Amino acid sequence: MKSLFFDSGPIITLVMSRLDWILPELKKRFGGEFYITPAVKRELIDRPINIRRFEFEALQVMKLLREGVLKIYQDVPQQEVKSLISLANSSFSARGKTIDIIQQGELESVVAALKTNSKVVIDERTLRLLIENSKAVEGLLEKRFKEDMIPDKEKIKQFNSITISVEIIRSIELVGVAYQLGLLDGYIPKRKYGENVLVDAILWATKYNGCAVTPHEIEEIKQQLLR
Repeated sequence: MKSLFFDSGPIITLVMSRLDWILPELKKRFGGEFYITPAVKRELIDRPINIRRFEFEALQVMKLLREGVLKIYQDVPQQEVKSLISLANSSFSARGKTIDIIQQGELESVVAALKTNSKVVIDERTLRLLIENSKAVEGLLEKRFKEDMIPDKEKIKQFNSITISVEIIRSIELVGVAYQLGLLDGYIPKRKYGENVLVDAILWATKYNGCAVTPHEIEEIKQQLLR
């Protein structure tokens, strides 16, 4: 059966954007399973359930699990996860110290996707760039940490050789699919260019609630959806 693996970021983005309700219908149309890994469950439920600010968000994810929209994938090869974390978090250094750039949940999702020949949904920019465009990671980290970064090209090459086949989707693409399927038609305002207003609203909602996407990318996606 087909499957799709979710990192915690896209689930949080959809919950915060009040768009998590699209997941059951997307899953039905997909015809496969939507999985999270144990580390992602810890990030989405086990930790935030004890923090009042995030408690209700954790309950929303628990509801998705209870209803079978999301399932927990237990068979994650942890040794492969550890190996990739070690490579990723020693690939860049500043002032003689390596920089931790990747979390376990992200790489559990990637490793599980590799194992099952699945796609993975990730919103965080660092891991996506490390997989898709590693040369851009150095600039991103320098901007983030305000430090000159020294890349370990050999370790980056090893990481890329393992993850090269991973196909990444972002929450903004899922929202775009939901729009194309007509799931969001009820939100189209009865005014001139109402569809433009809706598409603009949902795309910017994903950005402001955690999806790493540039204004230029939003404009490109908007034009594609409104063709």
